Amino acid sequence: MNKVSHIPIELMETFDCIVKNEGDATAAAQQLGISQPSISKRLSSLRRIVAEDDNRPWLILKGKRWQLTQAGQRVHAVVSDLIKKYEQVEQFIADSGSFRSSVSIACGQTAAVGFVRSAVEQFAEELPEVQVRVSTTRGKARIVGVAGGQFDLAIVTDNEATIRDVAGMELFVEPIAVDRFVLVANPSEKSAWRKAWKSLPVRRPLTAFDIVDLPLILPERDAERRQQFDHWFADSCDEVPTIAIEVGGWQSILSYSAVGLGVGLVTEEAVRGFQESAAGARHNSLTVRALEESALQPEGVRVIARKPQGQSTPDINEYTQRLLDLLRKSAPQAKGTK
Repeated sequence: MNKVSHIPIELMETFDCIVKNEGDATAAAQQLGISQPSISKRLSSLRRIVAEDDNRPWLILKGKRWQLTQAGQRVHAVVSDLIKKYEQVEQFIADSGSFRSSVSIACGQTAAVGFVRSAVEQFAEELPEVQVRVSTTRGKARIVGVAGGQFDLAIVTDNEATIRDVAGMELFVEPIAVDRFVLVANPSEKSAWRKAWKSLPVRRPLTAFDIVDLPLILPERDAERRQQFDHWFADSCDEVPTIAIEVGGWQSILSYSAVGLGVGLVTEEAVRGFQESAAGARHNSLTVRALEESALQPEGVRVIARKPQGQSTPDINEYTQRLLDLLRKSAPQAKGTK
């Protein structure tokens, strides 16, 4: 068993910083304010101590970057939580007992600039004395973070079975929104596909047959939403879609679509967030078309938290409960669609 408590805090901070900088030791050293030899020495010490405990390293060097092992993935959330608590203790001492309450939530970039931001704005207005920490980590890391105590709440789109498997325990799971898929585009006057896009029906959702000849901008092949789209298209149409670009992240797809590179597959909430951003303001002629939902089901948005064993209610304090209530009100289905 990994004996995290026997590892000096500076080694845990180094491990956490390496992970958050995607394995880039140089960037981590700069963030920590130490030299390259110093971070190399810390990593060697960390590997030695972990090896003495169970001989399963948390990090391995591949090329010029450090990568998390399975053991590292399991322990990272716990390490991050210990660092957070250690920093809180330091702050408490520095403030001579004037400790400030805090609430932490993890979500994706789209939610962070969308309904989560709306909830946080109202929360800050009601409870200015409470600090809010919003972390934009990847989906699975949010689940692990909640299970390990790093985050009080997290917004995810994984189903309950996946949440349980990733967390390794039962968590509080509540569906709070439905985010529908749409297509977006901004073809230039010279685009060969401009006429096809402009002639699409506007009074009914689009089918796979409607978009078969359009240059699509889709999530990467291993993304869950891309696989969902591929299944929908294959089941609905005998032809092969025209894929122009594959890129990760709704905001990236929207940015590519906004400059006329093709027709992007995104969600309504992602569109709302983009339209409110500076990039969206520069490309306000982006048009949106709804997609058929019979097989391409809307993206289910869920909030997760820890819960006591055998109970159905979340194990959260009054401040986190208030943020949860505001998230419910600000979520896409509560606001309706445009």
